[in-house]
Amino acid sequence: MKKITFILLALISGTVFAQSDEATGTANAAAEIISPIKITDGSDLNFGRIIGNAAGGNVTISTAGVRSTDNDDLLAPSTTVQAASFDVTAAETYNYSVTIPGISLTGNGDAMPVTFESSLGNTGVVGTGAAQTLNVGGELTVNPAQAEGTYTGTISVTVAYE
Repeated sequence: MKKITFILLALISGTVFAQSDEATGTANAAAEIISPIKITDGSDLNFGRIIGNAAGGNVTISTAGVRSTDNDDLLAPSTTVQAASFDVTAAETYNYSVTIPGISLTGNGDAMPVTFESSLGNTGVVGTGAAQTLNVGGELTVNPAQAEGTYTGTISVTVAYE
């Protein structure tokens, strides 16, 4: 009887002290969906009428739509000028960037380079969840003795979450 009790006790205690060769851990998973960033066209950038003279120079339209120049002989009177405008909608409190590569206006004569400026800055712009007005001004380099005619180009504005 002692042998049976001892064997039974050995089997029971062996089962109690047996260790598993695996363990399990857990973690939570989460995702946050935000609205896609959007940009909507508004008004076009217009440098207005410019007099092609022997000196040439730079004509600037500020993001507020104000025209200035480094050569007053370039500016023709009685002309409409304006900054370009866009509406940007980005998720509230999320940062985004604005990229506007330079272009050239082309027409009858030599191409004229244009660089651009954003009213919202270029990086770290904070979305509001509502439409934000983005004005684009630019600086046009008028070549000396620029040929008369209409010169055009297309501004491409890219906004992207950072």
